[in-house]
Amino acid sequence: MSKQNTLVKIRHPRIADYVVAAISGAIGLWLLTTTIHLYRDRTAFFQYSLVKYAMAAVLLVFAYKTFRAASRRLAQYVKHEDGGSTRIEVTPAAAPAAWLPAVLPVLLVGGMVLAPGTPGLWMLGLLFTAIAALILLRDPRGRGTATPRSFLVSQTGIDIGGQMLRKEDIHHLRIKNKFAGDVEITYDANRGVPTGTVIGLAHRRQVAKVAYRIEVESGGKAHVLAAGLDELTARGVLAEVGKALGPTLAI
Repeated sequence: MSKQNTLVKIRHPRIADYVVAAISGAIGLWLLTTTIHLYRDRTAFFQYSLVKYAMAAVLLVFAYKTFRAASRRLAQYVKHEDGGSTRIEVTPAAAPAAWLPAVLPVLLVGGMVLAPGTPGLWMLGLLFTAIAALILLRDPRGRGTATPRSFLVSQTGIDIGGQMLRKEDIHHLRIKNKFAGDVEITYDANRGVPTGTVIGLAHRRQVAKVAYRIEVESGGKAHVLAAGLDELTARGVLAEVGKALGPTLAI
């Protein structure tokens, strides 16, 4: 079996992500090991301990994911011949870490751990922890975007996990990116542009760089071949699919 590899090589890891991972991990370990001084009220002790351990878990998981993703700035794909068909295996790029909006919830929970005692405040701590988890652990590109994908392509069609899309039923192959559109910023001469807006748009641009997806339209439905790609990898995968399918298909 002949084999041909096509890889997008990663040369420059995001050093800032390593720093963020180290800081998040250190804070998570501190929350995990620090002692809450509520010796007389056992109920409050367990309540605040729940908040402390929950936030520690969020930060440690985030640190682990960020550390592993630091070198995956771009996506990559491998193609090889498989029984007369071309198998394409795609590994998506990691989404950039959105840590800045989570700083306030983490600080608030840290303050509760250092000075607990207010009745009912632990419930607010759980809310802050949930907000931090939503910000830090959710992929902004959508579900399944960070999952590696593999599919078979031949002149008869595309096989996606056992679902065969026959060539004659395929209408179109396309690259999409829901984050790549222009966003209008309203400027107020008296107030300027809010810092939060600028930060949000900057993060959106970073996400857009690795939010390309390849879709195939067949039978009136859109099927995702690969997602979480940078533009170069998306174009490369689309070209390989077009070659394997042969001519007469609109791309």
